[in-house]
This record gives sequence, C-alpha cells and structure tokens, in this order.
Amino acid sequence: MNADRAQQVHQSAELLFDDKSVDKGIAALAEKVEAECGEDFPLVLCVMNGGLYLTGQLLRHWNFPLTLDYVHATRYRLATLGKDVLWKAYPQNEIRDRNVIIVDDIFDQGYTLEEVKSYCYKHGARKCLSVFLIRKSHQRKMADIQPDYVGLECGDCYVYGVGMDLNGHFRNLSSIYALPEKVV
Repeated sequence: MNADRAQQVHQSAELLFDDKSVDKGIAALAEKVEAECGEDFPLVLCVMNGGLYLTGQLLRHWNFPLTLDYVHATRYRLATLGKDVLWKAYPQNEIRDRNVIIVDDIFDQGYTLEEVKSYCYKHGARKCLSVFLIRKSHQRKMADIQPDYVGLECGDCYVYGVGMDLNGHFRNLSSIYALPEKVV
C-alpha cells in the first residue's frame, strides 16, 4: 500500500482510543509492572517494530534499574494477516537467570508471544512477563498463553497507530484507529 492509498484508508478509519486514553492506559500499565518487577533489575525486551512505541512510553514512567534490549520476531511482514513467526534479530544481552519483561503492541493470537517466551526460557530466563498495549477479543487465540499485562481491549478488528501499522504506515500516531471491515 503506497502512502496516498494509506492516507485514503485512514480517512475512513474509526478512532478507537484517543491519545489521552492511550496515555492513561500506558501510565496504568507502567505502574502495575513497576510494582511487580521494579526491584528485579529486569531485562526489557522490546518486540520490534510494534513494541517500540509502547516501550519508549513505558521507559518514561519507570524509575528502576533495567537492561533494555530488543528482538525482532514478526508474523505480519507489512501484511494484514499473520504467517509463521520469522526471527530477524535475537537479544544481545544475557538472558540466563534474568527476569524478562516482553513488551509488544498487540496481543492477537499469541503466536509471537509464545515464540519469544519459549526462546527466553530455553536460554535460562527465571521469569517472563508480557506487557501489551492492546488485546483483541476473539476466539482464535492460542489456548495456552495469555498476556500478563494489557492496557486496552478492543474487538476483532484491524487496528493501527501507537506502534501498530497499516501496511507499514502510521505506527507514529498517538491514537488508535480501526479499519472498517470492507477495507481490510
């Protein structure tokens, strides 16, 4: 999708969460996670690219020692439907005997989270917690995995903004939008 088409599609999108709602959700997430993990000197793993926005915002709120790293494990590859998880980058920091906080944008079916958690435990993580900005409500989830912390909930729709993209566009928006079904 080129930039002109993305702009046209954006004009028909529905605003789900404005920037104030998003900021409030992120602040609440940050507070909950800090209360549980703030004294653990955790390794924070940002799941690229979607988790970049949320990770940056969480870091603004956290006042505890941590190590920041990232992974790039993706299913979407600039598409609207996910495929098998593709690893593009692994963490650079030691995981063994660390508490890990995995930060990502959206919990949809759970495949990426399962893959990243499995990697962390295989490499000796003591504990893995996951933090998501938004969770979709539908019945297609993996039965055996759920996120530990979620800021916002939405229905089964295609969403973008605040780290989530529309075919590579609009990750930078501070609000979350949903596409009408006919556009997806």
